[in-house]
Amino acid sequence: KMAKLSRIADVQIALRTTGIAEQSFSDLIIVGDHALSVSRVLAITGADELLDMGMASTDSLYKAASDVFSQMPHINKVYIGRRLVSSATITVGTAAAGAYTATIGWRNATTGEVMSAEAKYTALVTDTAAMIATGLAAAITALGATVSVTTVGNVITVTGNPSGASFSVSVGGNLTTANAASAEPLADTMAACAAELGNWYGVMITSRTESDVLAAADWVEANEKLFFTSSAQAAILDGASTTDVASKLKQAQYFRTAIWYHGAANSEFIDGAAPGHLFTFYPGQETWALKRLAGITYDALQEGKAIAAHAKNANTFEVFRNFAVTQNGKVAAGEWIDVIRFRDWLVEQIRINVVSALINADGKVPYTDDGIQIIRNALQKALDLGVARKGIAPEELDSDGRKIPSYTITVPRSADVSVNNKANRLLQDVRFTARLAGA
Repeated sequence: KMAKLSRIADVQIALRTTGIAEQSFSDLIIVGDHALSVSRVLAITGADELLDMGMASTDSLYKAASDVFSQMPHINKVYIGRRLVSSATITVGTAAAGAYTATIGWRNATTGEVMSAEAKYTALVTDTAAMIATGLAAAITALGATVSVTTVGNVITVTGNPSGASFSVSVGGNLTTANAASAEPLADTMAACAAELGNWYGVMITSRTESDVLAAADWVEANEKLFFTSSAQAAILDGASTTDVASKLKQAQYFRTAIWYHGAANSEFIDGAAPGHLFTFYPGQETWALKRLAGITYDALQEGKAIAAHAKNANTFEVFRNFAVTQNGKVAAGEWIDVIRFRDWLVEQIRINVVSALINADGKVPYTDDGIQIIRNALQKALDLGVARKGIAPEELDSDGRKIPSYTITVPRSADVSVNNKANRLLQDVRFTARLAGA
């Protein structure tokens, strides 16, 4: 038996390569009423995936997703957030011989496990639409899912059992689904979606109800997301009005909500199209004004009406000679949308870099000038990336040839830190200022 070489040379390599999950600033969730999944959040890479699950092409969720994916370029996926519905319908179209299937999903009340089963009815040539509905309803009932089923003519109604229970319905064959309007408070919906999967940043809702818009804006403000909405309220274009939804959002000084006035807001989703396109840019590389959007009807606004909307920090999509572009590009509180997005991204980068420096340190980060420099370097790395991404202005010269720095960083000397802060291992007064590149 040979001796081990480790007796002579003991070699150990520690891997300090811990990666930290990073918040995305290019992911969008569309929140609406549906019963396509038991889970609160599902991801799609094309709007037609919703049609494949049985959603009607007239559904607001499909239209919103379609407006996102109509842009060029567009983000490569969209999250669909589920606002809880009490019931869903399955409608049998023109009767024809063949298989009609409905997949029902539900959550096991004891284990919490998501269950799924397919109900199938094979129609005969002589079957009517009502007969197919009756046969398929019986097959759904036989699954033993926690739903109740009723039929009226060619329409099957599936209801969560007990009331309020989560369920899903997807169909195949000559079938379409629709659902009852949700009564779930928007804040509860958003919180439930974030608890299940919260990596998305942009938020839009299919609802145009003012109370829903205000509730979503309030939730987003407290949860570091960015909310996009749209309204066709004519009062937004009236400078004397202070009770329209744009005025209310401005009065509340929401820095994380951007509203568009759009005459076709009830059938089109400019609030999905704009982030669907502009989220393809890194934070700091975009502006939300002067952008062309595909599949969105422009508004031919009189100058006075456009000025009134912009004074309320609402955004518009207007025609100029032979082209149409977005105008304003602000959040309700008056800051530029791109500045808010870049600021959030920079905060995340600093967090990640500092935490990474701490957990990948050699044993510890000492409370010395050298240790404080490690934190400073982590901050500088984030700021340098901000310059590279064009959110922070590069170093420039003034008219006298003096250098104007992109940013400045100040950190305390170890000797100047209080004994109490050192005892608590707390480093404060690490600060920076940076010049935004603007647009």
